Amino acid sequence: MKPKEVLEFSDSALMIIWEDEHESIYLYEELRQLCPCATCNELRQSGERGKKGKTPFKRIIPLETPLKNLQIKPDRIDPVGLYAIRFKWNDGHETGIYPFEFLRRRCTCEKCKPN
Repeated sequence: MKPKEVLEFSDSALMIIWEDEHESIYLYEELRQLCPCATCNELRQSGERGKKGKTPFKRIIPLETPLKNLQIKPDRIDPVGLYAIRFKWNDGHETGIYPFEFLRRRCTCEKCKPN
C-alpha cells in the first residue's frame, strides 16, 4: 500500500492518506522512537534485556543538542524511491528509512487496532 498524500497534521503529528483513502495519524515522538535503523534497533534490544520488556530508550540526542523543551519533529521528510520515507529529525538523527508497509502496520486508529 502506498500513500496518496503525506501531510503535516500538526506541529507534533504526520498524516498519511493511503491509496485506499484510509487516513493514518502518527505522532512524531512515536515515529522517532520507532526508528527502524540498525543503531536504534540495537539500542532498543540492548535496553530490553533483563527489564521485563521495558526499555529505557527514548531517543538518541547528540551531545550538543540543548535538551530543554526539545519537541521531537522532523526538519525534513524525503521520499526514498517508491517504497519509503526518511526523516531528518531535529535531534540530528536521519538514518532511519520508514517503509510504507512498516508505517501502515503501525496505524493506531480504531479500525486498525487489533481486537
